[in-house]
Amino acid sequence: MTLGIRGKEILGISLVVFLIVSLTLGVHLSTTTRLVVQHAAENGNLQAQQIFSGSTRVMARARGSRPEEALRRDQELRALVDASIGYSPHLVYAMITDRSDTILMHSQRSREGHKAPPRPKIEQLQEMNPLRQLAALARQQQVFETTLPLSLNDRPFGAIRLGLAGSLLWNEVSLTVWGSLLLALFTFPLAWAVAFILSSLVLAPLRQIAQGVDRMARGEFDTPVAFDRHDEVGEIAEKLNLLGRQLQEDRSSLMSEKTRLEGIVHCLEDAIILLNREQAVIFANPVAEALLACPLMNTVGQSLAHILGEAHPLAEAVGEVFLRQQPVRNLALTVPGDRDTPLDILASAYPILDKNGVVGGMILLKKTEPLRQIQSLVDYSRKLADLGKLTSGVAHEVKNPLNAMIIHMELLKQKLNHPTEEVTRSLDVLGGEIYRLDRVVQGFLRFVRPQTLELRPLDLNKLLQEVAQLTEAQGAYQGIAFSFRLDKEIPPINGDHELLRQAFQNLVLNACQAMPDGGTVTLATNRTAEGRICAHVIDQGVGIPPEDLDKIFRLYYTTKPNGNGIGLANTSKRLSCIYGSSSSMKIERLRPKGTLATIVIPYHEMGKQS
Repeated sequence: MTLGIRGKEILGISLVVFLIVSLTLGVHLSTTTRLVVQHAAENGNLQAQQIFSGSTRVMARARGSRPEEALRRDQELRALVDASIGYSPHLVYAMITDRSDTILMHSQRSREGHKAPPRPKIEQLQEMNPLRQLAALARQQQVFETTLPLSLNDRPFGAIRLGLAGSLLWNEVSLTVWGSLLLALFTFPLAWAVAFILSSLVLAPLRQIAQGVDRMARGEFDTPVAFDRHDEVGEIAEKLNLLGRQLQEDRSSLMSEKTRLEGIVHCLEDAIILLNREQAVIFANPVAEALLACPLMNTVGQSLAHILGEAHPLAEAVGEVFLRQQPVRNLALTVPGDRDTPLDILASAYPILDKNGVVGGMILLKKTEPLRQIQSLVDYSRKLADLGKLTSGVAHEVKNPLNAMIIHMELLKQKLNHPTEEVTRSLDVLGGEIYRLDRVVQGFLRFVRPQTLELRPLDLNKLLQEVAQLTEAQGAYQGIAFSFRLDKEIPPINGDHELLRQAFQNLVLNACQAMPDGGTVTLATNRTAEGRICAHVIDQGVGIPPEDLDKIFRLYYTTKPNGNGIGLANTSKRLSCIYGSSSSMKIERLRPKGTLATIVIPYHEMGKQS
């Protein structure tokens, strides 16, 4: 609920009175509390000084005897200790302790011979601010001590300790607290009544000003606010009349700007149509009339569906935009053009929203013919990109047998003990040609190496199932079956489909190669507590030796007799290309046998990776 001026004024005055009263009462309470604590401390210190003097005399008279026994037996000193309790209303005990805090004399004789418990000092209470003092006293459980040290022959002997009860101090302060609360309860209703009367006096002229504002809201700028006062309210009325005259001038200027803007819109090459809440046309430029072959400006105020017809594709699209309150961009439509000739256009419709929903809409129409050349260029660029990908794949596939040919060529040279000159020449020629072809392939790879990532939302579970299907035939030949432990609740991830497919396919192929006698490859997914997505490839092979686990991601490092050491390195590189350092891959050896490969992919809201 929004407060009016009267409510705000009453609330403001009440708050001011509350602050003043609270400040006054706070100062009064703090002063009273500090005086009570100071008075109690002074009384306690005075009593401690008297007991100190008596104790000093007793220890001086004791001479060779034990001073502790002299203090315990002295009746005059005991009478002084007992009398101190009745002297001050806040004292609850008085005692004399030795250096080890053993009670030698106490106003309560049953406490003598026991250890004196530690108590907070009255000086600590004095050093607190008033609020903390009140809080400490309100607990009514603490006892504060006034302490004077005793010495014998310039050596520490013990102390005089008097206890001041916090509950007794609170009883004295609480009278002031309750009196302050009663005063506050009386003051606030009085402040509210005064504020109500003042607000009524102030709001009377404001109502007249409000009536003038209502007339201005209806467009009656020539009717001034009749008000004959020379105070601040009169100044407001005069400024309001001045504002009315300025608004009249601004309206005239706005109409001129509107006319100029309409002229600019009429010159645009794109069609523009503006609709109101009821989907009725309120503006259309000549291009829109030409594209739709309909005199829209002559039918302003009529609904677009009525003008074009319910079955018109543009009317149907606009209806969906208003219903869903979501824009539609670059919707390809075929509409009846001039002389009923079909015309291909691109339509974009945007709802105009406020807090209450749709208040209107805007339609942009374009001919598709100027866009065809641009689309041709885009298609050509895509074909070049596809060609680059194809070249990269071919180069990669050619490079693997080239590497094998180079290795076997070197082995062949080593196995031939005494080759003839002709054989040596042939081997050199063959080796040179292989190396030349390898350099050509390397040049292709360097040319097509840069890749443009195509990130889009992916279903990781479906991707793993796709990889399993691609590898199923080879696995069946080796007696390998696939099983799945897929978490159906994991959200979509952003990634490049092809790169991720190749990465997981490398892991699955490695798992199959690790089980020459058959087995089961398990594909699993889950989501960690930290919000990361995990994909697992588990095999039942012999496993990777522990000494090789930290080396398997190195390029060309392999533990297989016929391996090339590229698969895991490429997998790691593809993950790094997509996610940078936010992803990770881990290979673990399982017991008693098997290997676990885990890929961790970062995930945030809406499937966006960090």
